[in-house]
Amino acid sequence: MIADKVFARLDGEDVSKKVIQEYVDVVEDRLCVRLGVDTLPLRFESICADAVVKMHRRYYYEGISSENDGGISTSFVDDILAEYNNEISAWKSKGNGVRFI
Repeated sequence: MIADKVFARLDGEDVSKKVIQEYVDVVEDRLCVRLGVDTLPLRFESICADAVVKMHRRYYYEGISSENDGGISTSFVDDILAEYNNEISAWKSKGNGVRFI
């Protein structure tokens, strides 16, 4: 289960199961749209978990594209899944959808 992977990565952090599950649902839906599938392939569960952790950690900073405070700089990408475009493209180019024999 993807949520279990997320909770393992956020070990020790105070997180709501309901909120994390909502993040999982959102990221899973977005990945499925990009992959052109109805169900998230097993190989993408780790990517989904990574993206959910990023989504959770940037929650209070939503909308910030750049910030500088005393030499510490913070910036967020607009698209959490952009980091995984290579994996998505590789999967799609291999035709990992439904195969008829």
